[in-house]
Amino acid sequence: RGKDNAGAAMCAYAELERFDVLKIQSIDTVSQSFHARCFVQLRLRGAKDRREAFVTFGNGATKSVEWFAGRIEVLNSFKHDSCKLIDEKPTVRDDGEDLLIQLRFEGDFYQHMRLHAFPFDSQELNMDFIILCRVDGPVPTEVKVSPRVSCRLVDSGFAPGFQWRPKGEGRCHAGTH
Repeated sequence: RGKDNAGAAMCAYAELERFDVLKIQSIDTVSQSFHARCFVQLRLRGAKDRREAFVTFGNGATKSVEWFAGRIEVLNSFKHDSCKLIDEKPTVRDDGEDLLIQLRFEGDFYQHMRLHAFPFDSQELNMDFIILCRVDGPVPTEVKVSPRVSCRLVDSGFAPGFQWRPKGEGRCHAGTH
């Protein structure tokens, strides 16, 4: 985003606005993984005018929002490259003065499961994402969860209903890595 008065790169802020679990195809307790598809939407407030030069490095080089969006990856993929973007690349679109980054992922996610209460096991399934921009690196990034975040499991997308039953609702949180 440029530099502040001290010469350090300014932090790019992304707001998690929407997270939909579109489909859970299978849950495998043996491999401790599950196959799912999801939709993620991040809002970059006031970034419309900086679309082509969203990131500015110390040497003055700039990168677009599309470049930045390409740094978003799945952190808890079951195997290397077992989770992929469904679309060729992330979608970036204008929304007033803001930009929205929209991504759809599908693949096998790793999930440690507690299996000691059969047949009454209850498993929490997590989909963890990372933006490959360190907070102390040349392109520091922080993700915040919008107070109006929409986080849901699409009911018709839960395939293993004959063995499992969705419990509760989705929750979104942001942290640092």
